[in-house]
Amino acid sequence: PDVLTKYDALWDTEDPEENPYKTKYEARALLEAAVNEVKRLLADTTEGPEAVEGREMIARLHLFLGKNFYFCEEVPAAEQHFTRSLECYLRLPVRLEPKPFVHIHDVLNQLGMLWCNRGGHAEGMNFLRRAQIMFLNRPDSVREAEAARSEDNYTLTMFYLAQAYGALQKPGLSARFCAETMSRQLEHNTAGTRSKEVAERDPFDCKDWVRNCCSLSDFFVNECMFWTAEYLMHAAIVMCDRCVEVCGFKPGSLEELRAECLRDAGNIYCYRLKFMKTCAENPAEAEEIWRGERKPGQKEQGKSETKGSRLSFRCSADGNNVVPPVDGDQPIHWDSVFPEVVFLEDEEAHDNRLAEETEEATPEAEPAEANATAGWLEIGPGERVRLPVHFRRIHDLIQRHMQRANKDFLAIRGTPALIQEDLEENSGPENESQNKEQPPKAAKPRRQLSCVGTSFEAARHIFKLANHYFGKSLAHFLLDGWVTEHVRILQEISQMYRTMQFWEQDPKRSAAMLSRRARMLSPLLDVINPKVYVAFWKQMCFEMAEVYQELYELKANGKMPGGPFKSLVDEEDDEAYVDSKRGAQCNELARKSSAFYGRFVDSYHPDGKVPERIDDDNVRGYLLARLNHARMGTKLQGISIDDQVEVSKIALREYEWILDYGNRNQEVWTKPEISMAQEMMLCKEMAAMLPSKLSQLAAKRRR
Repeated sequence: PDVLTKYDALWDTEDPEENPYKTKYEARALLEAAVNEVKRLLADTTEGPEAVEGREMIARLHLFLGKNFYFCEEVPAAEQHFTRSLECYLRLPVRLEPKPFVHIHDVLNQLGMLWCNRGGHAEGMNFLRRAQIMFLNRPDSVREAEAARSEDNYTLTMFYLAQAYGALQKPGLSARFCAETMSRQLEHNTAGTRSKEVAERDPFDCKDWVRNCCSLSDFFVNECMFWTAEYLMHAAIVMCDRCVEVCGFKPGSLEELRAECLRDAGNIYCYRLKFMKTCAENPAEAEEIWRGERKPGQKEQGKSETKGSRLSFRCSADGNNVVPPVDGDQPIHWDSVFPEVVFLEDEEAHDNRLAEETEEATPEAEPAEANATAGWLEIGPGERVRLPVHFRRIHDLIQRHMQRANKDFLAIRGTPALIQEDLEENSGPENESQNKEQPPKAAKPRRQLSCVGTSFEAARHIFKLANHYFGKSLAHFLLDGWVTEHVRILQEISQMYRTMQFWEQDPKRSAAMLSRRARMLSPLLDVINPKVYVAFWKQMCFEMAEVYQELYELKANGKMPGGPFKSLVDEEDDEAYVDSKRGAQCNELARKSSAFYGRFVDSYHPDGKVPERIDDDNVRGYLLARLNHARMGTKLQGISIDDQVEVSKIALREYEWILDYGNRNQEVWTKPEISMAQEMMLCKEMAAMLPSKLSQLAAKRRR
């Protein structure tokens, strides 16, 4: 005990920058001397409680030495000491007693972290999974005597597992363990559960926890797991609103963080609205998008079953030396707490199931408390979802938030519609002979996802939710001082109107939505600097041009936004006579669209010079803008013949330039990521037809 007390004092001493490990080396010498002294005493006492106590002390000293070497960046030596400590502990008859047990857990965490930091994540997983197994099977004595230390060790295990799975390119599992780490972190740091001294030494960063919720929510949005994403975002909002109640203090700059959470909540509902559109267009495709990697794959043929992972007590620092087992040849007793073999694939399969959203009806006899304990979220009467995220400390608050937000949506949506799954996987051509003998199984019916509604009324409710949260965040993110955030939010609102037009059948309401988008974005182009906010300037110019083009088509030809792509001949057939007043309105819309396309094109011309080549990421937008700029000029109605000739000549020059660019840069025709082949054919068609039109106009002018 005296040695460990001196060691702790040296460990807490802050060393000068020129000799950063001075006291750590002194502390190491104390531990090494203690190990030699205990070994000397054990040579005289080989049996009995004192011998067991001595061997436990050696194991603990090796653990401390491993931490010392690792802190001093001597990783091979650290691994050697950790490995000796683990082997010694596993051979002890008192390994299930509280103190040795938490030290073993600590050793497994240290080895797992060490291997993961080396890049050996598969090796580190062997230690981390063992740490998880021993915690889940810990004896009652540990739960009572060392509950806090055991829980802290397990929180670190979850954290290291999240990092390891992230490095192994398994984001679903990484997100699950990250969420579990955050849940345990929240419970550990809530008000009244920590002493003032501990809280001052290791403060809880409430704002960092909220930002982690937002980041994790973004991941689940990309996975189309919208209940989980919404749960995380409401957790962040609850923490912003009740941080004093939950954590016992209020951090600074909380208003800005809360505005960020409200903005992100709006984004979640915005993306959910877009996913609902996909589901309405093609339910089966949307189901595939949602299931993604969660769909069970076929087992590889000829692949042998795994033999599991075992522990090896050799390490790189041993070299070619033969290291005798600790405590002689006595075998290690393996059991359910400390298994000899760990099947990592089985553990992953179990965690993969927990990383999914599982939907089912709420059992009538099951109380709400049981649902909360099991990790279920009650989204509405008779409906519940088990999420891969569960914050026990604030679950009830989050659940109430989500129930209020989705109450009207669930009532409008009703019972989720049925979708048919594909036939069984063995119905391919390779199994055609078998399928002839056996009739195919009927497709399994599945219900639409509970977060999805395909009616206009359901979509409108999600639109209102998103608009509500965006509006609240805009109250903080004013244009004066928050240009980037303000513009992004207005762009998202504009895109929501665009999505809602999928359901809109009334031309007047559709035109009102387009006009609303124009009133939102057009003033921004008059106040932001195009040289500072280059990307915003280009995006809004192009979007404004599209809005006015769609308004023109709607007013002139009755075409609803999002209609099929038409050739020039079809467009000529659509040209109808309109009265002079309506024609003037259509011409104004066409001129505005053409002008915004022109501003977009000019943003790619530094010093007024047209570049020889546009990069692949931007070339499609650039060429489309030039193409539509020319097309909108030729759509003017009721203008003089001289004006018609002039705009037709300008359009012809644009079409010829685009075709010449395509001839000089063949990737425009061939690269699928550019996808301009159809538009280039249209341009070729227009360039071929315009000379005859110019001849006709010239003949009219001579009369």
